[in-house]
Amino acid sequence: MKIDNKNITKGFKKDDRLEKVLFELNDELKDSFSDKLEHPNKPIILIMGCARSGSTLLLQYLSQTGLFSYPTNLIARFYKNPYLGIKIQQALLDFDPLNQIGFELTDKQYSSKLGKTFGALAPSEFWYFWRQYFDFSKRQYNFLNKENLSAINSDSFLKKIAAFELITSKPLVMKGMMLNWNIPFLHKMYDKFIFVNLERDIIVNGQSLLNARNKYFNDIETWYSFKPKEYDDLKNRPAQEQVIGQVYYTQKAVKEGLKLVPNKNKITISYENFCKNPIGLVEEVQKKFTQLNTKLSAKTLSEENKKVVFTPNKELMLSIEELESMSNFLKRIQS
Repeated sequence: MKIDNKNITKGFKKDDRLEKVLFELNDELKDSFSDKLEHPNKPIILIMGCARSGSTLLLQYLSQTGLFSYPTNLIARFYKNPYLGIKIQQALLDFDPLNQIGFELTDKQYSSKLGKTFGALAPSEFWYFWRQYFDFSKRQYNFLNKENLSAINSDSFLKKIAAFELITSKPLVMKGMMLNWNIPFLHKMYDKFIFVNLERDIIVNGQSLLNARNKYFNDIETWYSFKPKEYDDLKNRPAQEQVIGQVYYTQKAVKEGLKLVPNKNKITISYENFCKNPIGLVEEVQKKFTQLNTKLSAKTLSEENKKVVFTPNKELMLSIEELESMSNFLKRIQS
């Protein structure tokens, strides 16, 4: 599943120099402060759902409420040691009231490019951290079987993410979409995960994935993002049908996984409803925290956080023929 950097457009290519520096740093520092780490106590919010469903906007909103800790772009540079990353962030940014370092803190405008945000304190997808524990590099799709899962170091995973709660005293929110197909395993690992299943209209989500393919690869024929278990049935179909299958089967997998999770551990919300009423999601999260015997106070929420609404992103319209192809294929796999 590894993507050749040569096939990625200029704006999204990885810098080999940065990759080398980060690997060396993380390999050297990965075990520092390990004696301070314990398992988390507070609920942890995991955002689930298909790529291009609005997950970055949702994460940006929750991160700006001030109620949660979250992996920032700076912390994500220390993906093998979040504890160290958080401490470095405190030294360089959080505890620098005179701005002596002079870092630009973050972009508060909810802007992003294919999940990439801008600014040291803007939220990161944090995928490098997840890939340490969940290795899909030799698999055709994003599902791990029992044998794969038995090799996961759950204790280390939980202790590393517990650093956010330990240092900030705030519950953690982050994306968990890499594990859309293994939700029951995550719940078994930690029974205070709250899975926020974000769903978007399948046709619109499919259009967004086509646009993402074009932006990332300059080629709509190249697969973008996570692959469902039905990937083998989709890979030889036209691009328009591939993206519809990607959205439909991903949504289906998340729903099936969540059936095996207690109600107190899950929230399902549509992208459109989230845009209309973001604070409604915070209220739902508060209810789930109460059901998990934890209080989440919203006293620090600003009036801006309470009143903000978003305009749903409208993807570029496709031709009538392409939309018909997508609609017809969706009807076929739904039946």
